[in-house]
Amino acid sequence: MLFPIYIVDAFTTRRFAGNQAAVCLCKQDAQKVAAEFNLSETAFPFPKEEGRSYENGRSFSLRWFTPTAEIPLCGHATLATAHVIFNELGNPNESIDFHTMSGVLTVRNRGKYLEMNFPTYDISSAHVKQVKSPHNGLFPAFDAPTFLVNIIKNTVPDLTTVRSVALAAEGKMLIVEIDGTMTMSDFIAISPNFIEMTSAHPEGSHVKGVLVTLSPTTPAQQGFIDDAGVPYDYTCRYFAPWWGVNEDPATGSAQCALAPFWASILKKKELYAFQAYPNRGAQFRMRVLEGDQEGRVSIAGSSLTIVHGEMTAAEA
Repeated sequence: MLFPIYIVDAFTTRRFAGNQAAVCLCKQDAQKVAAEFNLSETAFPFPKEEGRSYENGRSFSLRWFTPTAEIPLCGHATLATAHVIFNELGNPNESIDFHTMSGVLTVRNRGKYLEMNFPTYDISSAHVKQVKSPHNGLFPAFDAPTFLVNIIKNTVPDLTTVRSVALAAEGKMLIVEIDGTMTMSDFIAISPNFIEMTSAHPEGSHVKGVLVTLSPTTPAQQGFIDDAGVPYDYTCRYFAPWWGVNEDPATGSAQCALAPFWASILKKKELYAFQAYPNRGAQFRMRVLEGDQEGRVSIAGSSLTIVHGEMTAAEA
């Protein structure tokens, strides 16, 4: 048997940027297929409605796999999947729903870009003895256990650059805010010790990824502007060796933590962000939603198909 596969660059308008995701239109051997692609995530959508197909369905199941594990939420692979359904397969619906481990995720086709409706994560502040956070009282607080401090030390070698530490417990994401005066080149040069990171917390029960982030004080001078000269509100890098992905090039699910974090600090609901993966980079436009959509975030982005082909399914 042959089934269609796509490789898509998500959260970018340029080829060979953003984050690669494989989208496989099959159900078989998902973990083995994801290991074969060896990308940060491989997505497996399947139509849920009887008599509906990828070309006309409105509702799909969706699962995401790293090369080593199934994960509960992935933004860039969701965007890539919606891109394939809307733009490669010609699905005419204005929106589609993905039924996932993280609930129903709706993606709307806005023409030049797709808009995803994702949950936000609650943020709590971690008190670290060596760090004097400027955000005291902004988030519920707890005293950081030793293993969190050791993770930070092995992610950002010099603790004096750390402004604050927070945790998005639902997503198992540790947020390490660093000095807002750091330049893009210095930010990209950060090189964690992944072995020591995971050794500090081998079971990954509380943390499975570390977000290093900053809001630039002078974006143009520091290099945090896009090709049109528009400044970014914040930038980030995401290190997730617990998931088998040392660094992810573009992480939509990370914005479920960073959008509410920076919206609270910067006092703005609309945010423009850059994920600074070396030699690629990805852009996100977010709106932290209110009213009956409180607890949700709109994440908008573009994608490009890089590969379209067929893969042989495993023999029964």
